[in-house]
Amino acid sequence: MTETSSVRCRKALNDDSVRLAVGRPRMIPRKRREEVASIIAQEILERRSVIDVRRQAARYGSFYVILKALKGTEDWEKLRGMAARSDILAALSLRYTTMVVLNLLDRTAPLPASSEAERSLNGLVALTLIAWQRHSDINMEMLARGVEEFESSDVRGEALGSLESVLREQLSVVVEQMESYMEMLEMMKKMLPSGDDETFVEEVFQAYMQNIESMAQLLRQRKDLQRIIDLMGKLDVEYGAKQEKAKSFTTTEAYDLGLSKDIRHVLPVELLKLQDPILRLLFFSQMLEGALLTYQLKGQDDPDYPRPKKKGPVIALIDASGSMFGEPEILAKAFILMLAKRMEREGRNIKVILFAASDWKLEIDLADKKKVAKNLLDLMVRHFEGYTDFNSAMRVGLDNVKGKEWHAADVILFTDGESNLNNEGLINEWNDFKLRTSSKIYTLIVNNDTAGGLEQVSDKIWTLPMGKWDVEGSPSGLIKLIAKG
Repeated sequence: MTETSSVRCRKALNDDSVRLAVGRPRMIPRKRREEVASIIAQEILERRSVIDVRRQAARYGSFYVILKALKGTEDWEKLRGMAARSDILAALSLRYTTMVVLNLLDRTAPLPASSEAERSLNGLVALTLIAWQRHSDINMEMLARGVEEFESSDVRGEALGSLESVLREQLSVVVEQMESYMEMLEMMKKMLPSGDDETFVEEVFQAYMQNIESMAQLLRQRKDLQRIIDLMGKLDVEYGAKQEKAKSFTTTEAYDLGLSKDIRHVLPVELLKLQDPILRLLFFSQMLEGALLTYQLKGQDDPDYPRPKKKGPVIALIDASGSMFGEPEILAKAFILMLAKRMEREGRNIKVILFAASDWKLEIDLADKKKVAKNLLDLMVRHFEGYTDFNSAMRVGLDNVKGKEWHAADVILFTDGESNLNNEGLINEWNDFKLRTSSKIYTLIVNNDTAGGLEQVSDKIWTLPMGKWDVEGSPSGLIKLIAKG
């Protein structure tokens, strides 16, 4: 095995779910169960090369036959393909496959026994179990002969075919489950901000795997999650290029004059010296001494170029009332995820507050990198319900932007506008906050053309017919505006 495969193999074997599967009490000794799991791990991540076939048969008996049949199935190749995609999928593939094999080896799962060859295979399974329990070299020789006798009795491959059928029947369920997990993991990687490191996303996926009900809830909502991802893709295209251009550190702007030997940026007046034999010598002398009059250039990628001031944080107040059910809710979730991804790129803190009735709110602080993925995913599976209360929501928002860390903040209000902001004192407090902190308030309204009183505090308002917006009026325009500052 290569070094990388060896590391991944150890990681998969040390996964808690695999260790639990291997550690489950069985008639097979613990050491043998660990050997079986280790061999399957090696085969899943990189094919093993067996030099001495008879020695393998003598050591592993019926496992040698079962592994041979396992590797002949289509589902085995599917599992190997999924295991190659991520460490988590590798561990899951190993866990389920090991359980299927161990069930056959300790006779928990029965094998067909109608033909002589099939009965020979059942006898080999029983013999292997006894040999493993007694730990003797004689038994190892017996296992080698047992494998040879089985292979000679199964000249037509009927028993091996029956074994493959049993494995296909059990592995098809495993593959179906694994494919749903792979799909969900890919969805999570598309939805959640991870920068250059997907570790956070995989950790969250693993946490959901350990909670059966949470994972089931995610899988039930795959269609809604895919719709969110589709909308994110639409917003991403409207936003602009998906990848930032590589920085070149080239100089592009003349900002001063100075003395140097940079012949490429020498002033034209210095080049006139080359026309006179005497001044030509002076020109070359000054070039060697770095005393030519040249342009001083500096570009935006230059480390010494003045950097823009760091932009303030972002706070998003999202209407999570029942009137947002359906497409508005899907769009709100897509907007939150895209906003989180873009603000991560900008290095800006963001807090999301969901509001509905006066006594309900949910705060998600995305500044905590260890919790950001799980917080966002929890939000994705939460259904919006209740009624809209702008006054309470705006009070919650105001309470959250107190303090120096919220100076020059961008506040986003996302709602369908089916309520009314009518608390004069609260309106004055928001406008005072904006003036005092140089903050901005942007409002995005879906399925409605009225602002519900939010125009009294908003710097800019977008009204958005669902699914019919153009690029100019897209929610991505709001994200772009905030990103630019």
